[in-house]
Amino acid sequence: MVLGALVLAAWGWLALRDGGSGALLDQAPWLLLAAAATWAVLVRPSVGVDDDGVHLRNVVRDVDVPWSQLSAVDTRFALTLLTGDGGRYVAWAAPASGRYADVRMTAREARTLGLDEGAAPTASASWAAGSGAAAAWVRREWRRALDRPQPDAPVRVRPAVAPVVVLGGAVLLCVVTALVG
Repeated sequence: MVLGALVLAAWGWLALRDGGSGALLDQAPWLLLAAAATWAVLVRPSVGVDDDGVHLRNVVRDVDVPWSQLSAVDTRFALTLLTGDGGRYVAWAAPASGRYADVRMTAREARTLGLDEGAAPTASASWAAGSGAAAAWVRREWRRALDRPQPDAPVRVRPAVAPVVVLGGAVLLCVVTALVG
């Protein structure tokens, strides 16, 4: 995020230095598009856990998975929530690490992360991976939720209106600027 802000600031400064305010104005739609894409892909995605379940905020959709619907938590490529009806919901905010990141997970760490006994631990389930840390948090809260009565609420999937509108508007502004200019 900081790197993205620095790149955008440098881009704007160079446009202003090399061509004045007119060049900065010409670059503004592209700067807006780059800023919107950076926000939508790198800043907005998140994983939240509360008494109701797990909440995923992704680039173009938001998903609420109640504890009563959750059937498994996977970390192979990213934190993935599986539901009893066959639903599969991936969290952009919790990707797995690369294949070389942490291949030496201990049995103690596997137990702490809540992995099934006898399951082969993977690097993506490690504390070093965003998916592993998030999965441990989800599994811990899921176990706690099993001790409480849970309403049978459905999984809720809805479009993420703000990023779609902001990105769509920025793209439209860039197209109009390119056609007019």
